[in-house]
Amino acid sequence: MKLRQSIYLSAAAAVAVLLTACGGGSSPNPPNPPSISVAFNPQAPGTLDTSTTANLTAIVSNDGKNGGVKWSVSCSGSQCGSFSAASTASGVATVYTAPAAAPSPAMVTITATSVSDTTKSASATISITTPSAPISVALNPQPPASLAAGTPASFAAVVSNDGANAGVTWTVTCGGAQCGSFSPSTTPSATATTYTAPAVPPTPATVTVTATSVTDTTKSASASIAITGPPPILADGNYVYHLAGEDPSDLYFVAGAFTVQNGVITGGEQDYMDNGGGGANDTLIPSGSSLSTANGNVQIVLNTGDPNVGVNGVETLRGAIVSNSRLLISEFDSFATASGSLDLQTSTAAPAGGYAFNLGGYDGLSPQNNLAVGGIINISGASISVGGSVLDYNDGGSVAQEQSFASGTVSAPDSFGRLTLTLNPSANAGIPSFAVAGYIVSVNQIQLVETNDSLNGDLGGQALGQGSNTGQFNQAAVAGASYAFGAQGIDGVGIVQMAGGFGLNANGTVSGAMAINDLSLHNGAQITSGTYTVDPTGRVTLSVVATVTPVNAPAFSLPYTFQLYLDGNGNALELGVDNTQVTSGLSYLQTASSADFEGTYALGVFGFVDINHEPAWSAVGPVTVASDTFSGFTDYSVQIDANGNYNSVSVVTPGVSLSGSEDSLNGLLSLTGLNAQSVQATSGFGYYPIDNRRVLAIEIDGQQMGLMMLEGTQPN
Repeated sequence: MKLRQSIYLSAAAAVAVLLTACGGGSSPNPPNPPSISVAFNPQAPGTLDTSTTANLTAIVSNDGKNGGVKWSVSCSGSQCGSFSAASTASGVATVYTAPAAAPSPAMVTITATSVSDTTKSASATISITTPSAPISVALNPQPPASLAAGTPASFAAVVSNDGANAGVTWTVTCGGAQCGSFSPSTTPSATATTYTAPAVPPTPATVTVTATSVTDTTKSASASIAITGPPPILADGNYVYHLAGEDPSDLYFVAGAFTVQNGVITGGEQDYMDNGGGGANDTLIPSGSSLSTANGNVQIVLNTGDPNVGVNGVETLRGAIVSNSRLLISEFDSFATASGSLDLQTSTAAPAGGYAFNLGGYDGLSPQNNLAVGGIINISGASISVGGSVLDYNDGGSVAQEQSFASGTVSAPDSFGRLTLTLNPSANAGIPSFAVAGYIVSVNQIQLVETNDSLNGDLGGQALGQGSNTGQFNQAAVAGASYAFGAQGIDGVGIVQMAGGFGLNANGTVSGAMAINDLSLHNGAQITSGTYTVDPTGRVTLSVVATVTPVNAPAFSLPYTFQLYLDGNGNALELGVDNTQVTSGLSYLQTASSADFEGTYALGVFGFVDINHEPAWSAVGPVTVASDTFSGFTDYSVQIDANGNYNSVSVVTPGVSLSGSEDSLNGLLSLTGLNAQSVQATSGFGYYPIDNRRVLAIEIDGQQMGLMMLEGTQPN
């Protein structure tokens, strides 16, 4: 019996061992489940400004009950902030709002605690910062409730709490395309800008001006202004004008200044020079002088008291309005056909530093030659600093370049900004001393007319101030720039006009295009090769080859040498200095981003007709370009009689209709209303955009010559 029991027990034990080895039976103790954990996801911010909010989210892992979290905040103060929801499910955000005032120390501790296991939590410390006061903008003083069209007003804005002291940008909006302009468009806090109302009131006749913080563009201040019209013909002030053209004695130049007070011309003076031995400095007489409007242009009548100029001493001008401080003008009487501009005088201070200058016209020899003179003069007090001055000239194809001055003097300006420059070239320069009367437009511009001197010529031109750029020029300063130019003079055929664009490449080469019209040749040309150099005075020497392709004729190349004299402010003066052309003119830094242009413009154009004696013609007027279509009118002057023959007595016609089209792809204008022999004929012009407001064009249709300027009628 005992033996059987022993065997049985042993078998049972063996079965137990076998079951254990095969995984059978029950385990001694099951493993513990993973513990709950809490974590911020995403991380809580490190800092918050007082009273600002942040979304906080906590993730609870291994919570079989899905109990979520409870939110709490602690700090050293009684106000530590609050939550939008004190309890949230795992992964669901609550919004924490920082206290209105920072505790001390300035930090809070945010805790998310598991609801299922309160021993599990996650905490984050947030620094509470007190922001500075928000930026604010206020107009101070308040702009006026109304402003006359075309008139300027001074505005200022005060920016508070701007640590960057970045000031404001100024903008204006209205219901039309022309709402006015600011100069400058960005100002420091409390610093004035000049707003000029649009030349014509918009529809509705209200504009909104806005000053916006540069640092925080969400902060601004605005004011609405009613625009009334029309503006005064010319605002009070002194105005400088100049004309170049032809009178009965051939070439004719005028420069002068007059004063406007309450719409009345109260005084002035002018200098003129022509080829008949004329030339005088005349005092303008208020009696018989006047301002008025004429079909959208301005009429200016000036009584010189000099029977040798104008009609019995009275000159009549017509002007196309660029702004209430600038007109493009043309003489509009029987004495002369001439064109130019009129500008508000902004300075009569004595000139100082470097000035680029050029003069064109006749020398004093017998027989006469066409003469072009240009260079840089460095003015120091009442004299010319010869060390920083240089002279070039072309006298009928006889060229002298980089000549020096022996001396020179500058008189003090009078109350109209008139002065006299006497320039004495060195003995070996080959040109006698010459003198010019100058009328100061601004610190950067002087209009010039030759006065009585030993040269005894007939010259007119301008000078452009270089200011701080004086003596600081080099190739790097102009490399990559392009200059549009328009010039007039003579070539081997006769009178010539030129226009184009010089591309000054970084490697010292010249590219671009130009057009030539001498009534024999009237074509565009590609600049196929050329080089340029720049000296410290701002004198740029260009040697170029222009390849011309006439219609139905083989191409041929023409070599030219030009001088440009830079002012460093986006302008230059041109001189033709080779034995095939004697020219002078203006040049402008090209910044236009497109050949297409639209809007309202003042048009001024001067040229010559292809008949015997090559009579002069001139036109000024307002034009509109819309969808590549021109419309407008001009006041027209031409030295042709009723039979279509040359006549030294100019014939004027007001309100000649102008129409046509713009081909921006090829840079061409087709205009009807400018042909001196047939008003219905179409004139073709090639054009060169200068910037978003100015376009220079030259007639190339073979019918006549014309050099045109279009200036957008945006307030200055």
